[in-house]
Amino acid sequence: MCNMEIATEEFNPKVMFHYKNKTVYEVPEHTHDFLTIQYIVSGRCTFVINGQEFEAKKEDLVIINPGTMHRHAASQGKNEATVFNLGIENLNIKGYPQNYIPICNSVIPIRKYQHEIYNCYHEIITTQEKKDVGWDLMTKVLSQQFLVLVLKELSPQRSGNIQDYFQLKMYDKNTIAQTISHYFQENYMKKISVEEIARYTYLSTTYVTKIYKEITGDTPINYLISLRMDKPKEILGEGHFSVQEVAKQVGYDDPYYFSKLFKKRYGCSPSDYKKKTS
Repeated sequence: MCNMEIATEEFNPKVMFHYKNKTVYEVPEHTHDFLTIQYIVSGRCTFVINGQEFEAKKEDLVIINPGTMHRHAASQGKNEATVFNLGIENLNIKGYPQNYIPICNSVIPIRKYQHEIYNCYHEIITTQEKKDVGWDLMTKVLSQQFLVLVLKELSPQRSGNIQDYFQLKMYDKNTIAQTISHYFQENYMKKISVEEIARYTYLSTTYVTKIYKEITGDTPINYLISLRMDKPKEILGEGHFSVQEVAKQVGYDDPYYFSKLFKKRYGCSPSDYKKKTS
């Protein structure tokens, strides 16, 4: 992805709209003078962007910069998607026109923040549907959060590399424990081991575990499992993802092991929980 530099003190984008729809009807070719971000929640659909045809599927982002000619074809049969649409103005990225996100492709698979982006979308739609006191302000705040997650997804990140987390100048116990927790929170969906962390801190696995438990009261692995088990309930309740897909989203390639941990935590299997809540 391209580098993006945003001055935090100047970051004040305006949320123009946010809504969910299904791609049932063909939309005529058109352009906008604002930024549009489309998040494919489920299914698949075809976009024509600047004369080029793209297929977008679940967990893809479609970035439509101002002045970009685009349309999507009418859905036929299985070629139908649920799409979350976000319109943005007053976005300034250094070196680029206003409301412009530097991208190499208009359709981008989400690789790093699948769960966070989905959760934020879900919270926006839920808040919008409930319409509790202050819901309109809350959805604007959540929509800005959604935009930040998209920008994080599109930006190169040091945090993807474990060695970048643990280049510590001194081995202060609190710093090590906090860094491990932060690393888990950002990377729980990846393969993580205490051995890996120990290697990059130049400490033994026993000592890393001892430090972490001394500071937090829990072992690193227990914290990671707890973090991973906090995530799946909301995804399963939405009903769009299989148990195997949910397992992968929280870092487990083996759906049977994931199911075992889930049942131990919640007293029922992921499949049963999905049936109850769908």
